[in-house]
Amino acid sequence: MSFPGALAAMHQRASALREALSELDNGLWESFLLQPAFARDAALRLNQTFESPYCLAGALYAQLDYDGEAELGDARHTLQIPGLLAAPSHVIALAQNLNQAKTEFQQLTSEYKNILGDRPTLERDGQLREALLDAGYPRAHLRQCYRQILLCPQRPDAITLSWIKARKSIKKVTVQWCEKKLVQLDPLGEDAGIQYQRQLLAGLHPRQHDLLRQVQVQSRANLQVAEIFYGKPGEKEDTYRQVGYAAMPVLVESGNGGNRGIAGSGRRLPEFTRVEHEPPAGRRRQRRDLKIAADPLLPALRVHLHTGQ
Repeated sequence: MSFPGALAAMHQRASALREALSELDNGLWESFLLQPAFARDAALRLNQTFESPYCLAGALYAQLDYDGEAELGDARHTLQIPGLLAAPSHVIALAQNLNQAKTEFQQLTSEYKNILGDRPTLERDGQLREALLDAGYPRAHLRQCYRQILLCPQRPDAITLSWIKARKSIKKVTVQWCEKKLVQLDPLGEDAGIQYQRQLLAGLHPRQHDLLRQVQVQSRANLQVAEIFYGKPGEKEDTYRQVGYAAMPVLVESGNGGNRGIAGSGRRLPEFTRVEHEPPAGRRRQRRDLKIAADPLLPALRVHLHTGQ
């Protein structure tokens, strides 16, 4: 399959899912969407409200491109709205079709990058972006295209939700490692920003060489659908499985509703834990011997200086 065909299929399936979800905003289907600050911002950028949770979710699932406010190329920042949505089986099937199209597109981009594996990173990424332009989708947001919609196609008996804390990874790196990575990013010396960072690196005092730290931080605390439980009350053991991080609402199979309405088991979510809209404030005590400069010395590599204190 070509890029134009894969991208067109993905957008068509996303539109079909969005249309089907819009028909469920009638108050009969149960939903639980969290509204932390980043989710409220996402809703604004999608021109949707939490009063229509299914239309909001549909718009999020269908947002496969960078919006007008997002900087092209920064795939680390995605629109996120965590939560749960009860859904009929035909909507689950449409979401599965979209997930399949996403998988096929990701495989295609991986194959394309492998063909260019010997090229510098910036050149490889630039050629991929040109291929997306030629396919008619110049603002395709790769991470939003890749991420799968979490599904419970078999209705569980209970769902456990929990916030997880942002994680930080701090790794000591060498001057030689940094120089090699910067050269890989700009082998021809044409990027003024990369060349300036190489100059900063070369200008470090020898005593600072052991103070270089690469810092990687998860962008925001996210909701985790930790466990999906299957098992009736009174049974000796439950069976469960972990689903993943709910950056987007999880679709939970809840029957086709019939005439039972919200009062019956159809159209309702299974039992689930309710969490606060905002992630809990971090209580972890900062290590006194860990002092990292707030601003990176080498932004391209997320490398900071340890203060040595």
